[in-house]
Order: sequence, then C-alpha cells, then structure tokens
Amino acid sequence: MNDKSKPKDKKSAKTVVFGTSPVSSRGQLVIPAKLRKAQNIQPGDTLVFTGVPGSTYFTVLNANAFDGFTKDLHNLLEPDTKKEKKGQ
Repeated sequence: MNDKSKPKDKKSAKTVVFGTSPVSSRGQLVIPAKLRKAQNIQPGDTLVFTGVPGSTYFTVLNANAFDGFTKDLHNLLEPDTKKEKKGQ
C-alpha cells in the first residue's frame, strides 16, 4: 500500500538544527552561517517573524521570497488606472 501523503524525499520531512544563537540585551541575534547558506539569506534581506502569542515557538520567513507574490496581489487588488484610461 502506497501512502501518497508521505513525502517521497525523506530529507524534506526532517527538521534540521542549524545551530544556536544567544539573544543580546538589545534583542539582537546572529543567524547561524549554516542556516544563512542553506536558506540563501543575504545581507539586506528582510525577515518576517510570525508566531502565536503565548506559544513557545515562532516562524521566520524571508520577506524577499514574497516580493513577486505581493506585487502580483497588489496588481490584482488595485489594477493600474493608467491602463484603464487608455482603454476608454
């Protein structure tokens, strides 16, 4: 019996610990080099931190990955009025 819900690549199902980082008194931390390399995090990238208040975990997303998505979404929600005027 073949369970299609399981990932075919076992590596994609594994959680990896890339390292640890202390939080400074100013709330700053260093992203471990292995994680930066694995996730292609570059200087100047913006990271988005999300989580559930009161929980013990959070998620970090690279905002640059959303760049194209947010532009497309913006264009869908607020179409370019210049194009509309030309069509009139």
